[in-house]
Amino acid sequence: MFDTDLSALGAAATLAAAAEARAVVDRAEVRLLDVAAHWGDLHGHLEQGVDHRSLPGMEQLITLGGEGTPEVAEFAPAELGAELAMSPYAAARLIGDAFDLRHRLPRLWARIVAGEVRPWIGRKTAEATRSLSFDVVAIVDRRVTPWAHSISWGRLEALIARTVAAADPVAAAAAAQHAEQQQGVWVGQSSDHGIKDIFIRTEAPNAIWFDASIDRVADSLGLLGDTDSKDIRRARAVGVLAQPQQALDLFASTARLAAGGNAKPDPQTTTPAVGGCGIDPRPPATLYIHLSDNSFTRDEHGVARFEGIGPVTIDQVKKWLGHCHVTVKPVIDLANQAPVDGYEVPDRLREAMHLRSPVDVFPYATNTTRTKQADHSDPYVDPGQGGPPGQTRLDNLAPMVTFHHRIKTHSRWQVRQAFNGVFVWRSPHGRCYLVDSTGTQPATTAA
Repeated sequence: MFDTDLSALGAAATLAAAAEARAVVDRAEVRLLDVAAHWGDLHGHLEQGVDHRSLPGMEQLITLGGEGTPEVAEFAPAELGAELAMSPYAAARLIGDAFDLRHRLPRLWARIVAGEVRPWIGRKTAEATRSLSFDVVAIVDRRVTPWAHSISWGRLEALIARTVAAADPVAAAAAAQHAEQQQGVWVGQSSDHGIKDIFIRTEAPNAIWFDASIDRVADSLGLLGDTDSKDIRRARAVGVLAQPQQALDLFASTARLAAGGNAKPDPQTTTPAVGGCGIDPRPPATLYIHLSDNSFTRDEHGVARFEGIGPVTIDQVKKWLGHCHVTVKPVIDLANQAPVDGYEVPDRLREAMHLRSPVDVFPYATNTTRTKQADHSDPYVDPGQGGPPGQTRLDNLAPMVTFHHRIKTHSRWQVRQAFNGVFVWRSPHGRCYLVDSTGTQPATTAA
């Protein structure tokens, strides 16, 4: 199908080839949704002969889709996700979307199967209607499906909202209340050369005020000589607003300049800084930056690794830390960490574990924070019950979020830490995955 030499194609034939490739991808995505729904069907029950109420954290049946969709064994998405090289969370969303389309949006699903509507439109519609009742979604399905192929998602989303408001005002109010509970501020995990994304979900008045404040700071920076573009100054304004005293000083400087004076404060009239009273006005913050001992001396063009941000240049580190109290911690010798006999993991071992394995070690997991749990790869046995000494050691510790820890503890997933920081996982159906500092790779040998 794809063995045609593209260099021999003219413009019209190239467009036809693009359309053909797009159609193949869409058909594959439809097939994947079908497979995901079937996987959910296969796991609509818990393992027989096991009392799943006997221990906290054991697997339960949960609903991944909306009202009217089948329940699924809680840990089932993890194995499907590993097979598809995605996280358990992403696999759960895939199954939930497939269930919603099949059980709650059958008209839309039929058009997707027929190749008339793009699969991603179906998934977005499923997500947008998940909290609605079965009856209201049926109305949405009838109202929206005829237009799903011809209008943009933004217009389709607005049509869904209008349909819900007309069909069930109570549901619309509940959806608005639900949306209100989804507010928050999130800092993206990924980083682009030291630049990170911030996602803010808040009430419209707050967003408008924040936007106006960002604009005010950006304009003030411009008046005071910042020649960067308005977008860059707006981004820089986030850091200014994060430090209220700096924002106040900036506005005061701008006001003096506007009044025809000097932007710099007059030492004869300016109120002494709080820091002059022995109180540091700077907010406390901890930045984990890994660099060699000669980074600020001989290797001035070196690269540092900033936890949560990634590789940054030494010049960036100097800029960020130039006005901070810096505490230098010695490099931890990961090869010589003394084990302990107790179950609790001491801070030094937890720090070493994070430095060795900064990412959750479940297959295709993505969490890089320091809030993960420390799991004993070989289950801890109390010394009073015959357990050996030194069980809490670096090569028997694995960082995992709570859900992945539960899967490892209460399901048929198996893991062995073959070497320090190298984990071999075996899924309930015998698929094996190697997880180490390079990420996740399908393995060909059993754990």
